[in-house]
Amino acid sequence: MFFRIKKIKGKEYAYIVENEWLNKCSRQKVKGYLGRAYRFELKNNVDFLSYLNIGDIKNYIEENDIKKIINDLIEWEFFKFNVNKNDFSTDVNNKIIQKNKKNVVLLINDGFMCFLTLQNLLEFKPDGNEESDGYRLARALVEAGIRVPQEIFIGLFGKLYKTRDHN
Repeated sequence: MFFRIKKIKGKEYAYIVENEWLNKCSRQKVKGYLGRAYRFELKNNVDFLSYLNIGDIKNYIEENDIKKIINDLIEWEFFKFNVNKNDFSTDVNNKIIQKNKKNVVLLINDGFMCFLTLQNLLEFKPDGNEESDGYRLARALVEAGIRVPQEIFIGLFGKLYKTRDHN
């Protein structure tokens, strides 16, 4: 499955699409509508640690849970791309990104931040293969439009494995 943007009357809309093979030809089948798409350009090029005034990365990772770290990463991306929170209502815990009570997709960092990508990220469960899990987590972050700094990714991944081992 992958994301597809369609332009209708000058406005962009996002869909989740799947390729289907019929008679040796590939056709795209729309699996779901994600919402109107809004594009943003980088306005504030600030690194994550400076944005949150973090002096000790290890301490930051230890003191915060996975959802808080992901929420901080999203807030950072919103700041970098000057996403006006008055225009969009967001609730990371409930996986909501809306405008006028309708689901929307924020196109940032070549990703698609929306309810689906937030769901994939927040409900990520390691399956026990560290290499595969690392790749899947990185993909979930990229699909959501989050460019996570390497040291934060490593800490986040470590927390996921600690959580997995305690369940």
